[in-house]
Amino acid sequence: MSQSMRTVGAFALGALVVAVAALSVRPGPVAGAPSSGSELALHTLTVSASGKVTVTPDVARVYLGVTLTESTVKEARDAAATRMTAIIGAIKGLGIADADIQTTGLSLSARYADGSSTRIVGYVIGEQVQVTVRDLDKAGDVVDTATAKGATDVNGVSFEIADPAKAQDDARAAAVTAARASGLAMAAAAQVTLGAVVSIADASAPTPIYYGVAGAAPAADMKTPIQPGTQDVSAVVTVVFELN
Repeated sequence: MSQSMRTVGAFALGALVVAVAALSVRPGPVAGAPSSGSELALHTLTVSASGKVTVTPDVARVYLGVTLTESTVKEARDAAATRMTAIIGAIKGLGIADADIQTTGLSLSARYADGSSTRIVGYVIGEQVQVTVRDLDKAGDVVDTATAKGATDVNGVSFEIADPAKAQDDARAAAVTAARASGLAMAAAAQVTLGAVVSIADASAPTPIYYGVAGAAPAADMKTPIQPGTQDVSAVVTVVFELN
C-alpha cells in the first residue's frame, strides 16, 4: 500500500472515531424526566408541600367490659354472662345496632392464695366489648348505661371519621395548591415561568388519632361527657413542574 493510501485510510478511520465519539456524548433520556414527542423537558422545578384539613369526627368507638372474681369456673362464667347480657341489652336499647357491638376480649384465669402457686382460691373472668357509636350524642350514654348495668371496665374511647378518604383527598388538594403557590414564587424569583405539571407523587403517611379515657367506671349519678374535638388530616405531595 502506498504512503498516500495509508494516509487517506488513517484520516478516514480518525473521522469515524470522531463521529462515534460525538454520538456517544449526545444527551440521552434523563431518568424520571417527562418527554413531549421526541423532545425531553430538561428544565423542571420539583416542589414538596403539605396540606391540612381540620374535621370533626363523627364516629366513636367505646371500649368497656366486666372483670369478676368468683369461687368456681361455673360461677365466674355465669356471673359474667349475666352481667354482659344485661349490659349489651341496655346498649341496644339506646339504638345501637347488633353489628356495632363486638366482643374484643374474653379471659379466664385462676386466682391463687397469697404465697402459694398451687392453692386456687377463685377464678377471674373478663369480657370486653367494642361499641361503635354513630350518633356522638349517645357516646356518653353508652358509658353511663353500661356502668349502670354492671360494667366494671371503661378502657377508652377513640374517634374516627366516617369518610376518611374524602378528608384525605381534601388534604391532598390543599397540598397541591400549596405546591403551586411555592412553585410560582420560586419561578418568579428565578425570572422564569411555571409551566404544566409533569408529575405528582403522594408522600402522605396518615395516622389514626386515639383519645384514651382509661380508668375506673364513672359514678352512676354523673353523666359522662364525651367530647370528640377535631382532627387534623394531613397530606404531603411532591410536584414536578415544567419551567418555561
